Amino acid sequence: LAAEGAHVVIGDLDEAGARAVADEIVKAAGGGRALGLAMDVTSEASVRRVFEECVLAYGGVDVIVSNAGIAHSAPVAEMALADWERSFAVNSTGHFLVAREAMRILTAQGLGGALVFVATKNVMSPGKDFAAYSASKAAEAQLAKVLALEGAPHGIRSNIVNPDAVFQDSRLWSDEVRRQRAAAQGIPVEQLEDFYRKRNLLAARILPEDVAEAVLFLASDRSAKTTGCTLTVDGGVKDAFPR
Repeated sequence: LAAEGAHVVIGDLDEAGARAVADEIVKAAGGGRALGLAMDVTSEASVRRVFEECVLAYGGVDVIVSNAGIAHSAPVAEMALADWERSFAVNSTGHFLVAREAMRILTAQGLGGALVFVATKNVMSPGKDFAAYSASKAAEAQLAKVLALEGAPHGIRSNIVNPDAVFQDSRLWSDEVRRQRAAAQGIPVEQLEDFYRKRNLLAARILPEDVAEAVLFLASDRSAKTTGCTLTVDGGVKDAFPR
């Protein structure tokens, strides 16, 4: 996004990490091009503050990429209520709070805009022992589709990117989650990445930049006539075909 000329605001629980990425963008693209802020998507006040700082810094909002996500793996019968609720707090309610604040600003501006939600292949094809993640991300996807309906009269587009198994630089794939998912598939943990690669039609390893290209397309005028769309970035997982 920054390489295409966007001014970027990065909100993350890890404020130091957000600032580090913003600093990298500034070094590459020039002063004032990025801002890194602490953000808790489960907090109304935190979400509102980040949007306020964005508007103060850059004068408005054009594109929102909503990509919060956490993973918990367990059979339904063994899942703690706290883990279920935490998954929905981040993976569903967090996207709602971000989208609500974004819609308020975008409609007030009257200039249209683009919402891009990073969901998951699991929306279309849920995984065994992955109910909290699959169900909460499915709620995110439904929210995105409703926003396509509500945003259209205002020129606001809402679309979804469904990646699968992006291991590189991902905090979602913690050691614990890797062990849990390997156990669910009945394979050694060291074979997990290769398992996910081999299950897609292209036998492709999905990288962060692959997801970024899809996000860029849906955020830009290249997709000006596209809304309510689900774009897969999974190498072709046939069980997760949108149609």
